[in-house]
Amino acid sequence: MEASQLAEAVNDSLGRLRIGPADYVPSLTEPEGPSTAGGVQSLQHLRLVPQQAGFQTLVVGSTNQVAGTGELRSFDYVDSLYRQRFKRPVPLDPRAYAEFLKTARSLLEVMRLRVTIAAPPADLRPPSHAPPAEVQRSLSPLIVVITAVVMGALLAMYVLSRL
Repeated sequence: MEASQLAEAVNDSLGRLRIGPADYVPSLTEPEGPSTAGGVQSLQHLRLVPQQAGFQTLVVGSTNQVAGTGELRSFDYVDSLYRQRFKRPVPLDPRAYAEFLKTARSLLEVMRLRVTIAAPPADLRPPSHAPPAEVQRSLSPLIVVITAVVMGALLAMYVLSRL
């Protein structure tokens, strides 16, 4: 199947879906011109195009027929990228997006593409709020001591209340 035929098939099938709140419509890009230049231009982007003003188009995956692959971005990936660029959460309903991913994956697999769901790259993941390991190690003995003191005080209060 040629890239333009793939785009047409995907757009016909997924184009009926609507994802809130911006009434996003899935769309697979077509290569420019009648050829992929021997596979050089074989990457096609799967986008969610808003039908309401004030929302941005979201790139949520890609296909590469020459490689026989498709990649869909997880909700966390799309949200992390959006937060990095626009400093706010992505305006997508997570449940509706999950249903879209399931449908898109099934469709691309029917088109004989090996599909993966991509998690956000490490540089897009939110920073962990856990203290660094060296801080955790230095706090461990302190926590043990505090716990022992509190337990001792509770035991002492219990024993004194029985007298």
